[in-house]
Amino acid sequence: MKNLDLMGSFPYDRHRVMRDGQKIAFEELRGVEGKAIIESPVGTGKTAVGITYLSALEKRLKAERNFGGHLFYIAPNKALVEQVHTLYPKVNVVYGRNEHPCFYYKDEDLKADEIPCSMLTDCPHRVDQETGKTHTAGAKPCAYLKQKYEAKKNPGIIVCTNAFFLYSVLFSKEFTPVGVVIDEAHRMAQSIRSVLQTEITDWKVQRAVDVLDEVNPRQCAKLSAFLASMKRTVKHYAMGKETLLEEEQIQRLYETLSAVNTDALEGEVRRAIAKGKLDKKADREVIKQVEDIARSVRRFRYALSFTMATKERPPLSFIFAYGKTEMGEHDKVQYKIVVKDYYVVPLIKKMLPEHTLAYSATISDPELFEFETGIKGTFASIPSGFPVENARIYMPTDTANLATAKCGKQDKTRSLRLIAKTAKKFARKGMRSLIIVVSNAERQKFLMLAGEEGLDVLSYGEGVTARECAFRFQKGEGECLVGTMANFGEGIDLPKQMAPVIFYLRPGYPRPNDPQTVFEERRFRNRRWALWNWRVMVELLQVRGRNIRSETDLGVTFLISQQFRRFAFGALPSWLEPAYRGNSTLDECVKDAMKLLS
Repeated sequence: MKNLDLMGSFPYDRHRVMRDGQKIAFEELRGVEGKAIIESPVGTGKTAVGITYLSALEKRLKAERNFGGHLFYIAPNKALVEQVHTLYPKVNVVYGRNEHPCFYYKDEDLKADEIPCSMLTDCPHRVDQETGKTHTAGAKPCAYLKQKYEAKKNPGIIVCTNAFFLYSVLFSKEFTPVGVVIDEAHRMAQSIRSVLQTEITDWKVQRAVDVLDEVNPRQCAKLSAFLASMKRTVKHYAMGKETLLEEEQIQRLYETLSAVNTDALEGEVRRAIAKGKLDKKADREVIKQVEDIARSVRRFRYALSFTMATKERPPLSFIFAYGKTEMGEHDKVQYKIVVKDYYVVPLIKKMLPEHTLAYSATISDPELFEFETGIKGTFASIPSGFPVENARIYMPTDTANLATAKCGKQDKTRSLRLIAKTAKKFARKGMRSLIIVVSNAERQKFLMLAGEEGLDVLSYGEGVTARECAFRFQKGEGECLVGTMANFGEGIDLPKQMAPVIFYLRPGYPRPNDPQTVFEERRFRNRRWALWNWRVMVELLQVRGRNIRSETDLGVTFLISQQFRRFAFGALPSWLEPAYRGNSTLDECVKDAMKLLS
């Protein structure tokens, strides 16, 4: 990062003034060579720092005539990608197949990921990635392939999700990154794990078997054998619960699946299309099903090999099974097995170039951040420019401990009702709240209790998405917004006193019987607690930052379960420590909050 003109590359056309946090960040980056990690609080202008870094790197590489690749700004999800594009319209944005319409099936209003694209070799809309021309001259170009072609050929910064970056850089090798900025870097490993999940269900396999029975009986028999093996395994070990499978069970599945020739599957379907036995439009769903199962089998067979230990290494992935004991009227899937790629550190290391800047408001511990993500570099923590007196983090002395081993039978219900009653007190003063729980069962329980307390609650469900729900709350609907950590713990902004009060029920330690928990216990043994504690510390800091987004915002956070007391203060960056209050009762905390927010 040496010799980068950071100050001269700042986007003054979008920001008239450079913030103090940005100046500090540029000063920290000035002498760094290689990767850098920055912990920068909310509101310090991290996005502008990232765009500046990539712009300065582009200048330097072009001056050195060493610009042989692409510059990427990557984020965990589409919403953050859209935010960056809104701030900096000149960047090149690329989205996945599910964000683009398919023109081949133009009468059915389908997305590009819903059609058997690999089977449509004569699609007139297909865009050649070398020339940019369509398969048929004059045809409307495929929106997905066109955006990829333009991103490859046009200079400048490409903004995309972690998932797009993974597949386009590491797997398909369509792009060569020379500089990367990672937004919300604390989520990198988990977002990659969520992408590298392969699921096979009895319904999918059975549909493929039904099709293949006519076009390739031999492969049909092999796929049927795998389906029978899969059903036996699930019935015996995993009915009504997600169960981590052991190596012996995995080996049996692997052996039956290895007999399936996926190339033969796809080849026979193509021949059936060519002979007119299958119609590309009338039989679209059938063809898509075979394409999906061929890809899944190929991916599944490869992934299964990493769920088994070798002499050189422990398992790098895990597999769990699940079976429904009762089928609903509209249920299609009864049995499923899922492979989750866990050890993503080597993948992350492999796809990141030397010139990488990773940042987040919640790095917390750079060593554990590296352990989780594999990202190692020069670390700097940027102080906040926000007045710390505008914030409070309350750890009341008289609330229950909701840890599984300490929690009484009614403690969680009492705690949820206590939150509802307290949120209503604030609502009477015109102060709205955000309530964060861990499980959906807790959310449903709170909705019931809030109704009894007369609290006007907004939440998702019954056709309303979490995103729609958050938007309505931001526009002024409801006295409080409630959701799980997964939906509202981060990524939602509630500035300007939209919700000056936050209640956080308990830390989200993993469920003891969750397959990933069992896998991590075996893999990391005693070290797993350091990792789990780091994750809940990061989540706490993310929740705390939802309602203070600028120097003028006021916001308080109530930590309800006594579990937080073990790590809450230690999780805070030094500049935020004066906001912590851990020696007062809940009533005393409420009075102090009322005084601050008034």
